[in-house]
Amino acid sequence: MEIPVTVPRDGIWLCLARTLEGTARRSSYAGQILGPQQFNAARTRWTLADLTFLRSALELLYHSQGQIPMSTLAAECMLSLRQFERRFKQLIGVSPKVFARLLRFEALLTSLIQGPTVSFTDVSSHLGYHDQAHVIHEFKKWAGCTPSAFLARAKQREKQRPIVPDPRSQYAPLYIV
Repeated sequence: MEIPVTVPRDGIWLCLARTLEGTARRSSYAGQILGPQQFNAARTRWTLADLTFLRSALELLYHSQGQIPMSTLAAECMLSLRQFERRFKQLIGVSPKVFARLLRFEALLTSLIQGPTVSFTDVSSHLGYHDQAHVIHEFKKWAGCTPSAFLARAKQREKQRPIVPDPRSQYAPLYIV
């Protein structure tokens, strides 16, 4: 039996904490499945092997913005798909597919907030959303509102203070609106 270790507070771990915290604040649904109490309780039992596994999985997930097939992710972590999914859910509290959906949604938010340089349709289809209904469904689930309501709140906040990406994060900036 391995001895639990201290989780670093930078790099991929900081990105994970920001993603979980920001998403839980935006949506009551997300708050239920990504509750900080359950996550922090599980985190105290992580071992060095768990940290190594999670670092590999999270780096691939963040790098691909959640758009990596689970079979590829499992193979990169040198586990069968079933073992990978079970271990990820045990350590993070949600399945890797749900977490990948969350990261894909975070990438959509980042694209929308940073400015409409390309159309909403192009951004959403590039990130794997099939149609407008799909995007609206994900917005309601992860942001607790529709895309138009979210953008209206973002514009309102931008007037109060500019929304800028966190320069310390190399994976996915988090915006809490």
